[in-house]
Amino acid sequence: MDSYRYLTGTVIPVSDHGALARVPTMHLPWCFGCGPENAEGLGLRPHFVGDRVEAEIRFAPRFQGGPGLVHGGAISAFFDDLMGFVMMAHQRPGVTAKLETNFLRPIPLGMTLHGAAWLCAQEGRKLWAEAVGEDDHGYRYIEATALFLPVMAEHFAKTMRHMDPEQAARLSRYERDGYYP
Repeated sequence: MDSYRYLTGTVIPVSDHGALARVPTMHLPWCFGCGPENAEGLGLRPHFVGDRVEAEIRFAPRFQGGPGLVHGGAISAFFDDLMGFVMMAHQRPGVTAKLETNFLRPIPLGMTLHGAAWLCAQEGRKLWAEAVGEDDHGYRYIEATALFLPVMAEHFAKTMRHMDPEQAARLSRYERDGYYP
């Protein structure tokens, strides 16, 4: 078992592995983290491995922070999105209530970062996820945790009034396809 500095390492199993094939691999087409239509986004492409959600990323130069290093906000956004897919894997789509990213080493531009995330605790509506980011050699660069609160489609209904009509119309598929429990 891996040792962690800031994480419990507890993994709550996915209850229905068969349902993982139906989980969308994007939140929305224009999502900053995973939307294939967002040319300025991160380009996260999650996949499910057992009870974990995994994704790889090589940050583009536009995500530079310090000289030759990836900006911490871009790293945190990657892990926020990755852990969001954990909620979807557990059929409990939610919103991030708290995100904590522990930077163990700076991430150089051009390096491939391998992220893995899992559900580690639940208490009532509250769901906690953990994640790690490692290089090709297994050296850990990031440990992250997040608290999520599950929401229903109605949660976003108010924001849709302010959206471009075309985008709002495209959101209706998530209600039809049973995206939300």
